[in-house]
Amino acid sequence: MTTLPPYPAVIIKKPQKTAIPIVVSSPHSGEKYFPDFLQMTRLSLRELQQTEDRFVDGLFNYTPEMGGTLLTTEFPRVWCDVNRDCRELDPGMFRPALPSEGLVQSAKVRAGFGVIPRCASQGRPIYTHCLPVEEIHRRLQLAWIPYHESLNRLLKELKQQFGFVILLEAHSMPPLPQARACDMVIGDMHGKSCSPHLTDIVQQSLCQLGYEVRRNVPYAGGYITSHYGRPHEGIHAIQLEICRSRYLNPATLQPSRGFQQVQSDMAALLETLSHFVEDRLSSHAPSRVQSAS
Repeated sequence: MTTLPPYPAVIIKKPQKTAIPIVVSSPHSGEKYFPDFLQMTRLSLRELQQTEDRFVDGLFNYTPEMGGTLLTTEFPRVWCDVNRDCRELDPGMFRPALPSEGLVQSAKVRAGFGVIPRCASQGRPIYTHCLPVEEIHRRLQLAWIPYHESLNRLLKELKQQFGFVILLEAHSMPPLPQARACDMVIGDMHGKSCSPHLTDIVQQSLCQLGYEVRRNVPYAGGYITSHYGRPHEGIHAIQLEICRSRYLNPATLQPSRGFQQVQSDMAALLETLSHFVEDRLSSHAPSRVQSAS
């Protein structure tokens, strides 16, 4: 088997000043492709890059400077998607085929978008052949497990230190087909993963910055948001989908002229969240955050 390049799977950028209980997770920004994977796939590099949440981690580059923690990846989502349950596997894409017992056969898996995806966007098959079962262990050990161990540890440490923590789960989306414009979609699993009051603050902040915002439609949140969001325990998870047309050139797949503006606006959103945090900490009543539902 081809030796893997010596770069880390998971990157944690911690605060450069006093920490605040905010974690920004960008699990789909990875853009380093293992050579053996490129030999396996039937898709071109450009087709693979179109599946990335390209440069979303860069939009939140100021997170550590503002006291928050940024967690991101170097591996691409088409290689291993950490925003899935590790049991969301398609039995038929491996040889020998997996027994279905113990697997999660979700709609995402049936569409080809499990933890090890079978398809890229628009249902395009990634591989020309079935994968060896050994690939499951390899990818989970190199990617899924380190990411979730890191995220779980960060949330646990900040929750223990401050009494509550905010997880902002950052993604990108293509322009939505509906007639009414939409720049961003915020998802809180319909109020289950985050205090609705905090979700209101995020929505109001984005609207004041001039964005057209929707809530929970069509994206209410993925595995990370639903798994970690436990507002009754003081862990508030919000998913944010940013329309790529606001910051990415679709022809070159490079940052457009709008990139710096969106980056500045994401810093403003984090500033709003930091004020929210400061208000709660100064009131010595973190329970208000936990119960504001």
